[in-house]
Amino acid sequence: MKITQIQCPSCLGQLTVDWETGKAVCQYCLTKSVLQSPPKQTQEASNEQAPVVFQKVKEGFYSFAFNEDEVANALKKWLIQQESVPEDIIVHLEVSEVKRYFIPIYEFQVTYTMHWEGAFGYDTHSIAWEGSHTTTWEKKRGDHSGETVIFYQCGSSEVIEQEIPQSFEVNDEMKRKPHFNTDQKEFQQLVSAHAIHVFPFDIEQEQALFGSEKQAELRAHANAVIQKKESADHLKELHLNLSLISCATEELYFPLYMGTFKYQEQSFEFAIDGKDPDRMKLPIIPQCQATYQTVANFSKARKVFGWSSVLFFTLGVILMILALFISEWLPLGRVFRAVIGGIVMSSLPTAVYWVVSGIVLHFLEEQYLKTVQKFRDERQRELLGKKTGTAFLANYEKRGKHLARMRKFYGWLDTLAYVVVVVILIWNILRFL
Repeated sequence: MKITQIQCPSCLGQLTVDWETGKAVCQYCLTKSVLQSPPKQTQEASNEQAPVVFQKVKEGFYSFAFNEDEVANALKKWLIQQESVPEDIIVHLEVSEVKRYFIPIYEFQVTYTMHWEGAFGYDTHSIAWEGSHTTTWEKKRGDHSGETVIFYQCGSSEVIEQEIPQSFEVNDEMKRKPHFNTDQKEFQQLVSAHAIHVFPFDIEQEQALFGSEKQAELRAHANAVIQKKESADHLKELHLNLSLISCATEELYFPLYMGTFKYQEQSFEFAIDGKDPDRMKLPIIPQCQATYQTVANFSKARKVFGWSSVLFFTLGVILMILALFISEWLPLGRVFRAVIGGIVMSSLPTAVYWVVSGIVLHFLEEQYLKTVQKFRDERQRELLGKKTGTAFLANYEKRGKHLARMRKFYGWLDTLAYVVVVVILIWNILRFL
């Protein structure tokens, strides 16, 4: 086993490094670090350049902002804002299990230098021709040292397999969170008191900073830095040579609630951000078929008039042409001529009804959707005001009966349209007899 001694990045003390495991501990300040071992093929060149030090700066955690009792209300408040979920899910939803988890997150503060060269484009607007411009290109090169960027990365391969951080976009959200707690004793007490499952940090995930994904992020950041410093409108043929200097690492635990709820004898899994109850991951819930069917009836009734008008006119014209050919051999009776005339004439009022019904049904659809949204907003205000129990159920049943009456009427719209079409056809035929 080869042991190398270098200076600690925090106190410049003796730092004992085990290159086989990549771990190092300072003998004075006890700072833990992980080193990226120089590749064997470039060992001679690496003697002139210090290795990149993964310095452990802090270990901390974000506390849970609310308890398990508020999870059900947070779930219901989110659900009632979704137009696709059934209205009764708020009343009949039962949260059966809720557990707390701590998700490990690495925060990397990477310092690097770069050498670059490329073509920069600058737009020049013309005064004579308003809106026109030309682009002037310049070849440039340069160096920047001491650039710093912060990356976030999940610290557990087990969590990555469950796709929890990706679903919650934890990496982006942490930038807007308040400062975390670094009291490890309090962290252990919190874990013990609430039986919180803690996903462990994997050293492989920390070393994955130099994988292709993070390298792409680093190059994108360097690209943006150069374009900003040079104040260029366009950039092409950019070549970057990046060298990492150091990487200060913070190990953070992010709070998460995971549980299940039941609806219509089915169980669904969900997860909620432990700091922000408005951020959650939910499964696909059965859609509100009653609302969707009612909205579909409005379009269906209008289509009945439209297609009937086209059908009557087309069929009438075909029968009239056919009558001209067969009238020389067969005498056409009064009934046949009445049928042709009635069909053709029926296309006119159905076309008018198609236009009128489009306007009227659009208005009725708007009124129905506004009523549904109004009732959803009322339920949301009642939940926010913690108005539950008998009063909440009474209001829910009252609103439910009102919507049921509206749906019953609107459910007959397509049937009513068929009746109107048949009546128009019979009336026109009788009129020509």
